[in-house]
Amino acid sequence: MYDYRVNQVELLSPVGNWASLYAAVQNGCDAVYLGGKSFNARENADNFTVEELEEVFDYAHIRGVKIYVTVNTLYKDSEIKGVLEFIEKIYQYGVDGVILQDLGTAKLVKDNFPNLEIHASTQMTIHNLEGAKYLEELGFSRVVMARELSIAEVKEIADNTDLEIEVFVHGALCISYSGQCLMSSLIGGRSGNRGRCAQPCRLPYSLVDLDSGEVVKEEYAKKYLLSPKDINTLKIIPKLIEAGITSLKIEGRMKRPEYTALVTEKYRKYINEYFENKAHRVLAKDQEEIEQIFNRGGFIPGYYLGKDNLDLISHQRPKNWGIKVGEVLAYNQQTKECKIKLSKELDQGDGIEIWIDGGRNIGMVLSDYQQISKDIISVEIRGKIKKSNPVYRTSQKELLERLQESYVFPDTIKKIEIFGQISAKLGRPMEFNLWDSAGHYVSAQSEFIPEEAQKRAITSEDFREQLSKLGNTPYQLEDLELDIEDNLFVPISKINELRRDAVEKLDYQRSQQFIMNPRNNKIKEDTFNLEPSKLEKTMELAVYLKDLDYIEEVLELGVDRVYCDSRGLQIGEIVDKFRDYQTQLFVKLPQISRSAEMKRVKSQIEDLEKSEISGYLVPHLGAAELLKGTDKSLIADYPLNTFNSYSVKHWRGEDYQSLVLSPELNLQEIKEIARYNNIAKELIIYGHLPMMITEYCPIGTVKNEFSSKKKCQGECSKGSYGLLDRKRMVAPIEANPNSCATIIYNSQPLYLIEYLDEISLTGCQSYRLDFILEDKEEVLEVIRAYQAKLKGEDVDLSELSFRFKKKGYTTGHYYRGVK
Repeated sequence: MYDYRVNQVELLSPVGNWASLYAAVQNGCDAVYLGGKSFNARENADNFTVEELEEVFDYAHIRGVKIYVTVNTLYKDSEIKGVLEFIEKIYQYGVDGVILQDLGTAKLVKDNFPNLEIHASTQMTIHNLEGAKYLEELGFSRVVMARELSIAEVKEIADNTDLEIEVFVHGALCISYSGQCLMSSLIGGRSGNRGRCAQPCRLPYSLVDLDSGEVVKEEYAKKYLLSPKDINTLKIIPKLIEAGITSLKIEGRMKRPEYTALVTEKYRKYINEYFENKAHRVLAKDQEEIEQIFNRGGFIPGYYLGKDNLDLISHQRPKNWGIKVGEVLAYNQQTKECKIKLSKELDQGDGIEIWIDGGRNIGMVLSDYQQISKDIISVEIRGKIKKSNPVYRTSQKELLERLQESYVFPDTIKKIEIFGQISAKLGRPMEFNLWDSAGHYVSAQSEFIPEEAQKRAITSEDFREQLSKLGNTPYQLEDLELDIEDNLFVPISKINELRRDAVEKLDYQRSQQFIMNPRNNKIKEDTFNLEPSKLEKTMELAVYLKDLDYIEEVLELGVDRVYCDSRGLQIGEIVDKFRDYQTQLFVKLPQISRSAEMKRVKSQIEDLEKSEISGYLVPHLGAAELLKGTDKSLIADYPLNTFNSYSVKHWRGEDYQSLVLSPELNLQEIKEIARYNNIAKELIIYGHLPMMITEYCPIGTVKNEFSSKKKCQGECSKGSYGLLDRKRMVAPIEANPNSCATIIYNSQPLYLIEYLDEISLTGCQSYRLDFILEDKEEVLEVIRAYQAKLKGEDVDLSELSFRFKKKGYTTGHYYRGVK
């Protein structure tokens, strides 16, 4: 368990390029996280080449800053070797830890580089104590928690494991649980699990009533209903630290370096104040500067203090707002003169934006304006501007210039205190010793031998002046001991040469301070060996039923397996219905089970263990931990993101009966995976895939008009709703009125019956149909058709396929995959 009273919390800053690295380090971070050009979840950031990373590590380590490298996406079989070779290289450079999502990759890293710290990315969706324990047993040293957890939930995990706990404290908030979002992938083929999220959550949507087809609350039509405000936790830093959190993480690898500089500076200030036992009060000036650098209509403290759906979303605008500084007093369409009444001062070089009706705002940089009075200015600007339009300052020149100094002129702000001792005696080499408070000590000797002075002798002050010239280094000489004989001749250039030599030696020693890894560690020869699969190709049919009212009719059809939800399950009654059939019954555990839900799940599993069910569909690592030791069969479900043969190998090693492959794989990739590991593989070939699972309820939020003054009346349970996008596609919403959690489904179902001949050649053993929104007649009709096709029967699909083509369907990623 981490003790914040002994170990000061780590401030972890984002880095996307050299400028943001300088900005983070010079403004007080303890560690940074960054990525290479490939293999990470922010592929659109500048990132660093492998060659640059060695320089990056030296720069940071000299200044006492740790480096964690993001290798936090899912990898294809064809990429695994490249990923391991990249990690091998940065391991030899002295990386302090790697952040991972892929279970198979994690196992390979631990096998080959046992001394390397591995951190679980938030993409692993660790949202309960059991999930954290599962990773701890696999050798993870740190877990980045799901952003949806409260402080109490985070504290429970910190108190009951030896893991380091990392949480996001500032920046963008994904509206979906990270690692569980397929929205960008299914809509546009750009997978968030592959570092290429297109952010469809930042696009406009309308809430529609699925029964009537009407838009709900027309005034909120085409608004940004899935775009949350950014997190800002400055005011609750003491609570976060006292929860036992190891690392406070700032989001923003794609943000400008000024953002990195400012946010790092403010969090450093208030973390330090906490440990200096000062009263915690965030100054209004600091809060305003944080808002000025980037905000989306204000901030929220995330979910740390609980859930407030009505203040979560920035529905008017998904991008940076800036700070409101006034409104339009008058506008002349002929002269284009705009008079603005100010509520805050503006200066030359500031950027402003006038919000006009229709959303197409007009911006400009103030370069030529007239000060009419103390609080009124006049600018020339074109646009459909009206009186009372709000005016926002989107950038502040003075603030940006101050922040730029920290990375345009690095090593001028943050200095490391060092101490020195110089000895200069006639006929002997000069010796200059340097040391720091961390125990690093170096000694440099001159090639030049001091001589007796014939004219002007060198003085102690000359030595002090030259040896203190450390402006282009990260050091500041706090104290210098001098042992200088009188009447010596020493050229100034030789003193400078001696200083540079000593500083280089200190740089090297400090750059090695975090390196505990043997630099000659190599990837083992048998690392990529895989056991060929000896399983025969079978054509089993599995069915997931959301509605069990017609379970007996489904059983009559003779499917091989039925999956049913654990929530609300009357197990005795259901098991009785299966007794007369050969069909296996598997219980599908909830995709998300936070602390309170896990208590219910654990209790239910105790009852299920005594029942005659065949096994469980396991959706997350917390459930996998709970089910260790069960005698029943286990199937790793697709939310576990099994994307390559090495992740398959993990579940084979855990003695799972089967696993459901990621729906982001294409047919060729599936064929490759099916060749290896003696564990059955299952594909989803029908159904509305969940695109997003979120703790936010767009139904109640829109119906309550984004007003925290209104109390939600369980509107989600009073009808059927969906989200209408720009292409007129409607994504159905399934809401839980008890928890206010929501699942948003793809607007079109997977429908692959016409492609089954080709899909069956992949070598998989089982094929799954998911029924979530369908009625009884459609469920039975689709099952019969798929059954007949899988058995090779000659079946007329024309009528069924015509109906699906008419309402729309998708083949998912089977014929495209993700980049």
